[in-house]
Amino acid sequence: MDTPSITVAEAAPQDPQHVQNAAKIWAQAAAQRDHMPRPVDGSQALAGVERRLALPDARLVFASKDGVPAGFTLCSPHDGYLEIYYVAVAPDFWGQGVARELMAEVENFARAAGFREVRLWAITDNSRAIKLYQANGWRPTGEELTDAASGRTEILLAKAKH
Repeated sequence: MDTPSITVAEAAPQDPQHVQNAAKIWAQAAAQRDHMPRPVDGSQALAGVERRLALPDARLVFASKDGVPAGFTLCSPHDGYLEIYYVAVAPDFWGQGVARELMAEVENFARAAGFREVRLWAITDNSRAIKLYQANGWRPTGEELTDAASGRTEILLAKAKH
């Protein structure tokens, strides 16, 4: 699914450039979200991205705007549903519809692949992301956890596919 100037395409998860781009986007988006200085590269996020890419049937999708990597999703099947591990948009592209395009692409893929549900965990104080998800039909399941690494509380959101 594409809108003018936003192109969404699956990327080769074994391509080091794609992995580096994903880590950089995630690191910059997380820093902006947490009101921290933006990192130059994604070195601090690389291990997390690589860990999720190692999951069976992991799927990496990038959104580009005018040829520049603007955001990505990373998902894989998990216990009969599709789990999204990352939805990230580079801060310079926030508010331009990139996340919406990425989420629509994942949902279309899930439907075509026969998944009945898509799930993701969201940090509870990331109200910007939670509002976006809920505006697009995602609903809290009532499940919560505290991330061992960050100590932050996360909620599980889900969207059924028909």
